[in-house]
Amino acid sequence: MKIGAVGFGSRTAGVYNEFSKVNPNFEMVAYVDPQPIGKDFAEKNNFFPNKSYSSLNEMLDREKLDMLMIGSPNHLHLDHIKLGLRAGLQIFAEKPLVISEQETFELAKLIKEYGKERIIVGLVLRYSQQARSVRKLLDQNAIGNIISIEASEHIVPSHGAFFMRNWRRKQKYSGGFMLEKCCHDIDFYSMITKSRPIKVASFGSRRSFIPENLPEGSHEQYTKDRLKGWESKSNVFDSDADIVDHQVAIIEYANKAVLSFHTNMKVPDEFRRFAVIGSAGMIEGDFVKGFMKAHDENNNVLIDEDYGAAFGKEIKGHYGADSMMAQDINNYLLKNNKELPVGVIECMEAGIVAMKIDEARNTGKVIDLTSTWDKFDSLLN
Repeated sequence: MKIGAVGFGSRTAGVYNEFSKVNPNFEMVAYVDPQPIGKDFAEKNNFFPNKSYSSLNEMLDREKLDMLMIGSPNHLHLDHIKLGLRAGLQIFAEKPLVISEQETFELAKLIKEYGKERIIVGLVLRYSQQARSVRKLLDQNAIGNIISIEASEHIVPSHGAFFMRNWRRKQKYSGGFMLEKCCHDIDFYSMITKSRPIKVASFGSRRSFIPENLPEGSHEQYTKDRLKGWESKSNVFDSDADIVDHQVAIIEYANKAVLSFHTNMKVPDEFRRFAVIGSAGMIEGDFVKGFMKAHDENNNVLIDEDYGAAFGKEIKGHYGADSMMAQDINNYLLKNNKELPVGVIECMEAGIVAMKIDEARNTGKVIDLTSTWDKFDSLLN
């Protein structure tokens, strides 16, 4: 399978590397990116493509491709998806697929025209071992109906500083921190509740990465990763970013389950926890710490697993989910497996919810999504 990439960053390079491990017949042949920051990793792993093009149109005209990998900045995704679909290619697109509600509706029209199977998404959390174990418990009805969920995604200061310096710091490019970073989590909890969010509220701002908090002495932990590539800057605490560095959201689902979610990008001891409370038990876990436990309503242990900490020597790539995603996608494309753990529709739904959460934060209102889902569904059907 011959692959071309538009946006050859570290994420594209890493995902392709997992594809090539699963199937050596995956071959990256060309790319479009004026500053391919994934080049060092690719050369180290012996797969940097030998052809570069100045535009996606040029690459599509000159190369005979089977798949287009889209790893460009988020605000460019929709145009790149359009071109890939019109060229007849299978698409692998990084999340989030689009950055606005209007773009979501435009993409829905494209999906109706070309089919949802044509777009595979890099929404990796559903591919993780934790997600697989959770799905098994839910399929067994082990904890009854989902009543409430407490969840978080917190990242270490160096990772937060990356967001303050990278192009993702600008909402017009990324769509905001909730959309860019937390759409994985939003999707994961929709998977658990098996229901769409119907009402959202949110609060948050930027209070950690501000000039008053500039540390004395060395700033190495904030700038140790020398950013390269498009729109990268060196400032951290006095960055020109317009994204938040912390946010809380509350969600009510159509089936009356509720979620409280907290994200913060300057947490010394990183964690990504969840506690799912059902009518007949509970599941709790942490993607970063690598554990998951479940109890029935009588406190009997249903599952107690240690998957390994995310920063261990062997556990890499979204808690090992990147490699499992590559295997599943390979089987889907070449072995006729019927479906993947997550699809383009679910990714778009998670994006809509993230956008509405930010709308709630900006307006100070509780946002009802009923009319949004009605319009979304009408465009798909």
